[in-house]
Amino acid sequence: MIKYDLALRKLLTRARPLNAELTPVLKSLGRVLREDICSPMSIPPFNKSAMDGYAVRSADISSATPQSPVELKVTEDIPAGSVGKKRMKKGAAARIMTGAPLPVGADAVVMVEDTEKADGCVRIMKAVEKGENIAYAGEDVRKGQRILHAGTLIGPAEMGMIAATGRDKVKVGIKPKVAVISTGDEVATPGMKLKRGQIFDANGYSLTGLAVYRGAEARFLGIARDRSGALVVKIKQARKFDILILSGGVSVGDYDLVQEILTEAGVKMLFWKVAIKPGMPTYAGVHKPGFVLALPGNPVSCMVCFELFVRPLLDVMLGKQEIGPRRGRAILMQDARMKPTRRKFLRGRLIEKGSRLYVKSASSQQSGVLRSMIESDVLIDIPENIEKVPAGSEVDIIYLE
Repeated sequence: MIKYDLALRKLLTRARPLNAELTPVLKSLGRVLREDICSPMSIPPFNKSAMDGYAVRSADISSATPQSPVELKVTEDIPAGSVGKKRMKKGAAARIMTGAPLPVGADAVVMVEDTEKADGCVRIMKAVEKGENIAYAGEDVRKGQRILHAGTLIGPAEMGMIAATGRDKVKVGIKPKVAVISTGDEVATPGMKLKRGQIFDANGYSLTGLAVYRGAEARFLGIARDRSGALVVKIKQARKFDILILSGGVSVGDYDLVQEILTEAGVKMLFWKVAIKPGMPTYAGVHKPGFVLALPGNPVSCMVCFELFVRPLLDVMLGKQEIGPRRGRAILMQDARMKPTRRKFLRGRLIEKGSRLYVKSASSQQSGVLRSMIESDVLIDIPENIEKVPAGSEVDIIYLE
């Protein structure tokens, strides 16, 4: 068996980012940025009011109080989207809306709540400091400033920031095309009638969902039965995909045909059998044009191995800055006992207590208990040759997110 770190390295050293494409910013959510974004202008591009109220010279109202207001002459209205035409003179004020440019000569804005209207005038009932309630030009972003790095995952805030620079299109990584095949006579398509000895296929659905969730364009090709011809047909359908993921059929049973058929199909094996639990019989290979990963048939093993192998591979192909799941540390809430052979990835749930982060392992660590994946938000990474981890120990965790 190969160790996990070496297996992952063998896989990722052969991976390269796919090409980039231009996409509308409105359709860029969840895509990976493939260019640095520098602002061609300052944001905001001018000094503007941060409140509805009155633009003033702060020195004119330094003595204003509710008991002794200062009365100023209102010389103009400046709604958002308009520019004031008059220079602010001593004893004057301009009614101004949020986002409107500050008139020349004004150095502060009084909130409307601190004023009273009078005939052609306004009574100011509160003094303000110079610069109060003003957003200055370049306060958010300076002209020429790099605001996003290539490799950034675009979220709603990133979409807004790109749009704020005036861009309507952005360069993103092409989504890897992923094909998913379930194998086995024992699995049936949901919606059909189960035969005796069969179970409904969960892996095809969870793997397809994971691939889409992690940024790929995924297609489920269905179930291949435990016969050579059936699997060959499915594999041929996946030849134009960047990654082919199979579940089941990679162990050493009489009906585990996947490895043999992949070899016959010209797939060059990178590794088979990894010193991890769950997921020991994981297989990885390369073919033109991409990669093949055959994952164990147990539902949990299947999902865990996707996070450990397929997710980092997708990240490289997408051009992400950060490769693979986010890692951290947490305090184990109960003793963990295990056989000291392979590296373990236990399912667990995080619990925050004050400023400290704890992790509680799932009640079942059986690789067939899919419900434990719903109840877990992290994997607890236990090194090989460890037989017991006492409660209170700090452990490595991998966020499933």
